[in-house]
Amino acid sequence: MQLGKIAGISLRVHPAFLVVLGIYAGLGLGAQAILVFTLVMGHELVHLLAAKAYGFKVSGLEIFPLGGVAYCDGLFEGRKVEESLMALAGPLFNVVLLFLAEGLRWQGFWNGSFSEDFVRYNFWLAAFNLIPVLPLDGGRVVRALFSGVFGFVRVTKGLAWAGRWLGIALIVFALTTWLKNGLQEGTLFLIILAGFFWLAGGKEIASARVTFLRQLTQKKEELMRKGLMPSHWLTVHRETPVIRIVEELTADRYTFIALTDDLDGLGQTFSETQVLDGMMREGISYPVGKL
Repeated sequence: MQLGKIAGISLRVHPAFLVVLGIYAGLGLGAQAILVFTLVMGHELVHLLAAKAYGFKVSGLEIFPLGGVAYCDGLFEGRKVEESLMALAGPLFNVVLLFLAEGLRWQGFWNGSFSEDFVRYNFWLAAFNLIPVLPLDGGRVVRALFSGVFGFVRVTKGLAWAGRWLGIALIVFALTTWLKNGLQEGTLFLIILAGFFWLAGGKEIASARVTFLRQLTQKKEELMRKGLMPSHWLTVHRETPVIRIVEELTADRYTFIALTDDLDGLGQTFSETQVLDGMMREGISYPVGKL
C-alpha cells in the first residue's frame, strides 16, 4: 500500500503490517497498535539515517510487521561495514529505548501496563530482528560478513531459505497451539508472520541475482574511477556452468577465472565481466570452457 512521499522518500506499508494492526485494533488494543507502528517507524528511520550517513540516497521505504526495507540508489548489500552497521542501527535503537524505559521504571517515574508494553515491544523488535535469516537485520549482517567468502548470491539464497523454513516452523507451532488452546491474538500474529517470511524470502531469492548484476556494474564504475580494486583468482573446470561461477563472485573484489581440465591442467583465463557477458548471451547453464 502506497502512503505517499516524505522528503522525496516513497513510503509503502506491506499488507501483512496492516493485518497485524487490524488484529490489535479488533481486539481492543488500539493503543498497542499505535505503539507498534510508532516503534517500527522509528526503527526504520534509524536505518535511513545510517544509510544517509554513508552517503546513500534513500529512494523508498517499505514497512513490514517487525521492521522494513530501505531502498537506496547506491548498493550497500554484501558490503561488510556498510550493510552491517546499517542493519544493526535499527535493533540498537530499540535496545536504547528499552534501557531508557527500564531506567524510568526502576526509578518509579513511569509505571503501568503501557510502560510494560513499551519495554516488551522494544525487546521483541530488537531480538527478533537479530535472528540470522533474511529479510531480518540479523540476516543482513550475516550476509555482509560472509558474502565475500561464499559469494553474494549463494549466501543470500541460503539465508532467505532459512527465513522461509523459520516461517514454516512458526506456522506449525501456531497451528498446534490453535488446536490445543483455540485461536488467540498471538496465534494469529504467528500465522501472519509465517506468511510474511515465506513471501519475503521468495522476494529476496528472486532479487538476489538482479542485485548482484547491479553490484558488478558498480564495481566496474569504481574500478574506472579509482584505477584499482582488490582481486582474486578462481580456478574452475571447463564444464562448470557459468551460473556456478557467478554465485561465487563478491561485491568488493574483482575476480579472474582460470580454466582447468583433467588433461591439460591450467589453461584459458577469463575476467568476471567476460563470464557475466557469456551468461547473458548463452544462458546460465552454458559451460564456461565453451565461451
